[in-house]
Amino acid sequence: MLRLDRDTFAGALRKGHGRVLLHVLSYGLEDVADLVLTACLHTQSYDAQSEPSRADWLFRMFDASPQYGAFGAAILDRLESETDTWDLLQLCELAREMAAHGDDDARRRLWRCVQSKAASPAGDDWMGAEAWIALAGVDGWLDIARIYGRRRLADPEDLVPDHILPATDARRQCIMALQNHASREPEIAAYRDFLESRDALSPSPRVWDKAAAEVALHERVRRDWSVERILDDARARRWDSPHLYSRFGRHATPEELEAIYARLMQEKDDAIRARLLWVFRRAPLRRLADVFIEWADGPNPELRSAAIAALAQVSDSRVHALALSKVREGKLINEDAEALRLFLNNYTPTADARLIARALTDLRTDDGSAHRLGWGVLDLFERHADAALAPALKWVYEHTPGSICRREAVKHLIALGELDGKMLRECQYDASADVRDAVQRT
Repeated sequence: MLRLDRDTFAGALRKGHGRVLLHVLSYGLEDVADLVLTACLHTQSYDAQSEPSRADWLFRMFDASPQYGAFGAAILDRLESETDTWDLLQLCELAREMAAHGDDDARRRLWRCVQSKAASPAGDDWMGAEAWIALAGVDGWLDIARIYGRRRLADPEDLVPDHILPATDARRQCIMALQNHASREPEIAAYRDFLESRDALSPSPRVWDKAAAEVALHERVRRDWSVERILDDARARRWDSPHLYSRFGRHATPEELEAIYARLMQEKDDAIRARLLWVFRRAPLRRLADVFIEWADGPNPELRSAAIAALAQVSDSRVHALALSKVREGKLINEDAEALRLFLNNYTPTADARLIARALTDLRTDDGSAHRLGWGVLDLFERHADAALAPALKWVYEHTPGSICRREAVKHLIALGELDGKMLRECQYDASADVRDAVQRT
């Protein structure tokens, strides 16, 4: 294991690469303790809401180290004052790791944090509950049930959390314990009754019904949105994100898309054009006009990005030519960061893959662009399964800031037999449990 310099270590730590843990296991925390402590106190996950926790990975770096006392004191002190949701969640999980390895002070202070949060109605009254249950088991579950039950007894309209019941094998044990204690503890009975009213006491966790959810979303969009509303919002330049416009487009009828297209072709204002183009991010353009190619390579960043996303839905030699020019000129960051999606419906196996790999190798990018480029490569591979994209997948592994993209790149490289020895070793020490699991199954 080569020793990493501070800058390399900091970049790999932010992404969660396994080389960071390997470095610490080989050389200790000398010269990098401040970087690791900062990562403990402030989550560095690119998408903390979706990515697996890094707490166990970070804990391994200071557990049984000379710096444990300083790290533990800083983590537990911050546990009592942190207000950021995702930082506090990671601190709770680190305290759980410390307590599980025999730190009694961490156990006491984690419980104090959980009690404080659970006792008062607030958006974060669930904070730390899962960590406490993972640590204390069924007794921990009952501890929290009593607090929520007391709240329900004091105010029957109080909507306490209903989602903290474990999804693991302990679920049935927790339900049985809840039922048993409800017969003699009013607080437990009150919480039990609330969970039953919310249909939250199923022995198995609820399984998300994707088809039913899609039908419900379609009905909601059709009810709440219309061509007139979309046009009004675009004219008023409402919403600076494509989300609502794109969602309308996905559920629009051909006639509605035709109406949006007709208005788009008449529009002179670039901000309004961009919003109307957002409707076609996930819906087919009615016809391909040369002006869309011009917009996709024009000077207005918002319009440029919107045109690229809309053209990605089109199969046409003009779109393929645009994609090739973007790659050859290295126009793949910022407003051009979705340019690889232009190949989705316009792809020449091997030749395009090699051109993309060369362009990525020479590219200097920020996290946002690297994230979007990463998804572009992954979507391209999933659509075309071209083995020649392996170098591009390795670029994703190295540069994406998100562990979800890295996990998918690793899975594809495994399937191709392209996960080399160095990457295979690193993946076993990755910050993401999902990445570790992916290589463990090979």
